[in-house]
Amino acid sequence: MRIPSSTIQEIQQAADIVEVVGDFVNLKKKGKDYKACCPFHNEKTPSFSVSPQRNIFKCFGCGKGGDAITFVMEIESVGYVEALKYLAKKYQIEIPEEAYQPPTDEELQAQNEKDSLLIALEQAKVFFQQQLFETEEGKNIGLNYFKERGFQEKTLKSFEMGYSPEAWEALFQHLTQKHFKPAILEKAGLVIKREGKDQYFDRFRDRVIFPIHNVAGRVVGFGGRTLRKDKNIAKYINSPETAVYQKSQVLYGLYQARQAIRQVDSCYLVEGYADTVALHQAGIENVVASSGTSLTTEQIRLLRRFTKQVTLLYDGDEAGLQASLRGVDLLLEEGLQVRIVIFPAGEDPDSYLQKVGTNAFQTFIQKEQEDFITFKTKLLLKGVADDPFKRAQAIKEVVSSIIKIPDAIHRMVFFKACSEQFRVEEQVLISEGNKLIRQQKKFKNTTQKETAEVQKLPDEKVSEDKTTSFNTLILQEQESIRLLLHYADQPIDDTRYLVHYLLEELGDIQFETPLYQEILTIYKEALRRGEVLNADFFIQTHDNPAIKKAVIDLISDRHVLSEHWKEKKARIPQKDEVLQEVTYTHLMRLKFRFVQKMIEENKAKLLKATNDEEQERFLHIHQTLKNTEREIAQALGNVIR
Repeated sequence: MRIPSSTIQEIQQAADIVEVVGDFVNLKKKGKDYKACCPFHNEKTPSFSVSPQRNIFKCFGCGKGGDAITFVMEIESVGYVEALKYLAKKYQIEIPEEAYQPPTDEELQAQNEKDSLLIALEQAKVFFQQQLFETEEGKNIGLNYFKERGFQEKTLKSFEMGYSPEAWEALFQHLTQKHFKPAILEKAGLVIKREGKDQYFDRFRDRVIFPIHNVAGRVVGFGGRTLRKDKNIAKYINSPETAVYQKSQVLYGLYQARQAIRQVDSCYLVEGYADTVALHQAGIENVVASSGTSLTTEQIRLLRRFTKQVTLLYDGDEAGLQASLRGVDLLLEEGLQVRIVIFPAGEDPDSYLQKVGTNAFQTFIQKEQEDFITFKTKLLLKGVADDPFKRAQAIKEVVSSIIKIPDAIHRMVFFKACSEQFRVEEQVLISEGNKLIRQQKKFKNTTQKETAEVQKLPDEKVSEDKTTSFNTLILQEQESIRLLLHYADQPIDDTRYLVHYLLEELGDIQFETPLYQEILTIYKEALRRGEVLNADFFIQTHDNPAIKKAVIDLISDRHVLSEHWKEKKARIPQKDEVLQEVTYTHLMRLKFRFVQKMIEENKAKLLKATNDEEQERFLHIHQTLKNTEREIAQALGNVIR
């Protein structure tokens, strides 16, 4: 697929970085920018910044940065074209029909496999929807089932539900006719290859379909429910793990729920697909499910992007209770605030909602929800009676959950609550908690030491001449580019801009870093045409992703001046107010490092000289360079011996 450049420019201009990132992360305004915990690596303190002025994002923790297109590519692990298609859909920009040409063999070879899987899954979703709403089999079986469950057509379309017909190869034949290769369909988890034969059949045949979306709304997998009563047939089957679908990293319904979660700053967490859809239809839209798996750390971190308030809605059976305990400890460890609601025996959120109605359901949740200490204490004390050993074990269990809370103040509050409920002195509980923490640290340190010893290679040597500091010359090259990006069009004196002054002074100097040299060359060529470039040129129009990333890294400011400084009497000078002095000092430092580099190179040549004439010539060059080094050092105020 080849998207016209005019359409790409339209997408770039329409894509608001705050809106795009805000679909995946809960952003908080801070000064002129927006901050959040980074979605690309685990962190508790926000180091992820979004600049609406420059339309870019930057994480100062893991180093990722870019524009809206780059963000979608990174967060979704897709290629450039798929990211453009996502943004085009978001901003309702039509991609011309001529762009949808069959890909050439070379394009197929180069295409990201994840892109291919996502495209295949999207086409499968469309097929399942058509089967549900447009075929007699789908209407009579699938649609009828959904209506019996009370699901309205609007809800079915919101969650993009479908139906897979009874025929063994219906989807397989449909997609292969659209030129999808069987190997891609198998990798996407849509078909299964018959053992020992070059034949395939549909994985989800004869089932109603629940598409599983990622946060961006892309279909990454499916859940299929059989309508047959045969006990030999699994009630639910899910997509297998694929390159685009890992159960532990997906929350069912999050795409549909994310805006509601953000608005009310809380989330209900249930176990099943039907629970999620039923609550959403009833107007309780801030609800997600753990996608057919026990709650995982990755799912919790995904949810934490949108809220820290979570209420677990679990079935009242024993399995549900145990699942809630496991989930609570994981949620606490990631810094979330947890409440729990357990439904009456034999009920789940969907069935109880159907039984009592929306208003009574919401009243039940408000009345029955408990903080995790109250819940866990009640649960563990059941059947304990006055048995001191069981009571002591119950106390340890609750304390083991409290110490998982990262925030010290929250821990103290819960120690106090636990003390009151168990009628045990608070200090005793704190001491027990500290003891458990020490044991865990000791175990962790021992494990890490053993792992390190196992991984250590025999006779491993560290090079003595390995550098332990930054290459100062490269840092000065970096500063040259940073000055150009920030101030190229700023006057340096009455007749010149900074770009003229800096490029004239650099002359024919070639940068050591190829990327910085390429940017410098682009500035020189533009100046010959009478153009003065700024950072936006590289971010919005340049097609080299490495250059784009380097530019974003250099223009992103990690620290923002506090608003409180504006109230102070003291004046904070800005660098552009002393631009000529700053640029001059930088150029002297850069030249100083280049001269030092030339001295080292000349020394190497001197050592290899084979006759007196060569030695004399290199000695003369050495003396000239040393004199230049001394002059620059004096100008900078340094002393060279």
